[in-house]
Amino acid sequence: MLPSVSRVSNPSILLLKNASVLLLGPRGTGKTALINQTLLGIANHFKIDLLSGRDFQRYLNEPDRLIQEVQQRLSDKSEKLIVSIDEVQKVPAILDNVHALIEAHKGRLVFLLSGSSARKLRRSGANLLAGRAISQYLHPLNQLEINLNLSKAIHFGTLPGVYLEEQDLAVLRLETYVATYLREEIQQESIVRAIDRFSKFLEFAGQVNGEPVNFSKLGKQIGIAGKTVQEYYSILVDTLIAFQLPGWSQSLKKQLLVAPKYYLFDTGVLNGINGYLRLDIKESSFLYGRLFETFVITQTFAANNYQDLGCKMFYWRDRNGREVDLVIARNLSTPVAAVEIKSGSSPSAADCSGLLVFAEDYPDVPLFCVCTTPRAYTEGRIMFLPWQEYVVNLRSRIND
Repeated sequence: MLPSVSRVSNPSILLLKNASVLLLGPRGTGKTALINQTLLGIANHFKIDLLSGRDFQRYLNEPDRLIQEVQQRLSDKSEKLIVSIDEVQKVPAILDNVHALIEAHKGRLVFLLSGSSARKLRRSGANLLAGRAISQYLHPLNQLEINLNLSKAIHFGTLPGVYLEEQDLAVLRLETYVATYLREEIQQESIVRAIDRFSKFLEFAGQVNGEPVNFSKLGKQIGIAGKTVQEYYSILVDTLIAFQLPGWSQSLKKQLLVAPKYYLFDTGVLNGINGYLRLDIKESSFLYGRLFETFVITQTFAANNYQDLGCKMFYWRDRNGREVDLVIARNLSTPVAAVEIKSGSSPSAADCSGLLVFAEDYPDVPLFCVCTTPRAYTEGRIMFLPWQEYVVNLRSRIND
């Protein structure tokens, strides 16, 4: 049995306040385990698992069955009822009944829902509950939850069932994840029909991870239309497999014109797509540096969600190619931090020319270099931070 980890996302707090919860996250992040943990000790609950063929077929054919079952349970017992539905996007029609039941039984009934594809729900015209369920996100393991081993996280990512597993099994689990979920399950959800084209796109997306994407140019390389490439990227974002990082500009109009970057949500999954799982990735290599950048970016996105910071993320690049890896902003015009990411243990201000150029336009914005130094230090205006400290103290850093 894998060791347990206390997760930052805690649906119990909201459920106790009679609020229903929609727990969103990619497959493999531990949504089912968190639901099971949440339901421990709650006598009056029942669980529906739409990944189960039996439950899936049952509610797909008769979504109104949910109303009958819930009303029967409410009539049998007087205490509050909690109903959990795992991977709710597989039967979007069931949400109409969830909505009706919440309205009919306020104070006596709450739902704990999970999902990995908001796209499937929107495209089906499903009832998205209009705020009647509060969304929470579950990411792969974060430094806020467990003291991560950087080398292991860089190679195999931080999906709980992978990171906590033995190395040889971790490789097999990731290879299976890429083969079955990222390809076959996307096809099964009827998101794309030409799975061979999507698979080819996915390989290219892995290779250009963290680079500005020109949809037309990438489409020519793959042999598909630029609009199709853009659509495929939106699938990765909607299924929570990738984050989009737009380009930052003082002009909102120019922001829209800057080519976006995309980062896969987990370094292990990225290595699985790129065929790097069985490589010996040296800490001094260019590849290690790129993976460290992806790791820090994904840890930042998770910390932003978990600490309810409400920030937006961008990157910045000038005409001469000088770049800042991450601009953290309150809104589309107010940056609160500029972050450069270096995998070395002792970078200097000379290694962060992009930050210094950025500071000329934004003299009051804090400048950080996130790296593998064991202790924080300052050179000029730039504060050099251990990545662990940066993630855990993100709230205080951007509020100083």
